[in-house]
Amino acid sequence: MSAQPILVSVIIAVQNEGIDLQTTLESMKVSQVSFQYEVIIVDEGSVDGCCDFLMNFKFDKPLRKLKGQSGVSSRQLGASYALGSYIIFCSPRLYFEDGWMEALLEPIQQGKADCSTPCFTAQGRLENLSRCELQGDGLLASIYNFPSVTEQGEIPWLSSDCFAVSAQTLKELGGIESGFYTKEIETAEFSLRAWLLGRVCYFVPQICLTLVFRHNYPPDSRAAYWGYDMITLACMHFTREVSNRIRNIVLESEREHAAVNLIREDITEAREKYLEQRKYGEEWFANRFGIQL
Repeated sequence: MSAQPILVSVIIAVQNEGIDLQTTLESMKVSQVSFQYEVIIVDEGSVDGCCDFLMNFKFDKPLRKLKGQSGVSSRQLGASYALGSYIIFCSPRLYFEDGWMEALLEPIQQGKADCSTPCFTAQGRLENLSRCELQGDGLLASIYNFPSVTEQGEIPWLSSDCFAVSAQTLKELGGIESGFYTKEIETAEFSLRAWLLGRVCYFVPQICLTLVFRHNYPPDSRAAYWGYDMITLACMHFTREVSNRIRNIVLESEREHAAVNLIREDITEAREKYLEQRKYGEEWFANRFGIQL
């Protein structure tokens, strides 16, 4: 009898994750799912040996490790090697429950949505979680205040810790953009682009994954560049007025980071490409989810 074809590719990008990756794979290994899947690990230059265990790790699904490439989104790199019809991007700090994969993919398979994301509970050293803290109902605050769901189950921003999309949709949307430091804003840009290009992002509260935060060394310094990433997102999809407003907010919050004064050289090209494909404008998006631009 021929082996069941791979339906899902789970992609995990890692950098100095300590034991997080190993515990995530152990949890995935014991969670009961009916789909045949593969796991692709993309190592973004770890120096703590967090991937060394993979040499002798027993996993009953196909498991591959790729070396990240400078200037290329690690998640997009993983997707380019994926064999599955569906792709699930995961962070290396998750604990799974039985049936999580089926529940997450159900709205996509039923045609209710193009992308989906679950709910989460958190454990561990939350006081050391490095993130941008912004109040109010503006664009930046809405990204970091996950989740924000409509009565129809639609969600403006997918979670960077876990979201699913079909391989075909990912291709049609242009993949995961390169050039972002933080996974949060990289995911937000993809979510926004999906909506503007006429796709639907969906929240799946029936499945709740656990995020576990630990001390890892060396610490991840990329979170400090959320301002640069946010300006990149704004310049790519919003008007100059909104982009300037975002830049001013970032400058007031992150004066010590000179990178916020930089703009990607290819930002105009990317903006024009996505403008041609748009079905909706940024004001439509903001109004739909009550976000103040």
